[in-house]
Amino acid sequence: MLQLLREGGPSAVTVDGVTSRSGVAKTTIYRRHSNRSELLTSVLASAVSTPEVPRDGSVRDKIRFALEQVWHQMDDVLGPGGLAALVANSDPEFTDLFRAALRPHVDMLVSRMREDADAGLLRPELDADGVVSLMIGAYLGELVRHGEVEPDWLDRTIEMLWILMAPL
Repeated sequence: MLQLLREGGPSAVTVDGVTSRSGVAKTTIYRRHSNRSELLTSVLASAVSTPEVPRDGSVRDKIRFALEQVWHQMDDVLGPGGLAALVANSDPEFTDLFRAALRPHVDMLVSRMREDADAGLLRPELDADGVVSLMIGAYLGELVRHGEVEPDWLDRTIEMLWILMAPL
């Protein structure tokens, strides 16, 4: 089911689509999921990981670890089809489902940055929500510009934004 989402977006995640791809009978699918919404919810629930809270390492290491988890959800879970649907908001129900699934990751990253700012490890007046939006936008911008996000883009993004975050 996840491959359907990644390739064709949420509109591809249908009972017929799952049946075609997996060979599982419709009756079997309907026993577990009474409608498309439950099917999409199940796909996201099984694919979106629980955020791991980084406690060790430097501030930059912790931010990198947390940001990598957020980017992983967009890349490995959504793929091109899911991202296109999310950006275009072509399926508002799916958009809401994914935002809810991503929220713990984003909240953890924002919380991590606020804790570090309170501890004097980051700029005290840091707008953590804004910086996280910039970090997510950096991923999307790179994808739009180049069609893919190179592995070093994560470190480059943190390096570029560090001037906003570093304590004075």
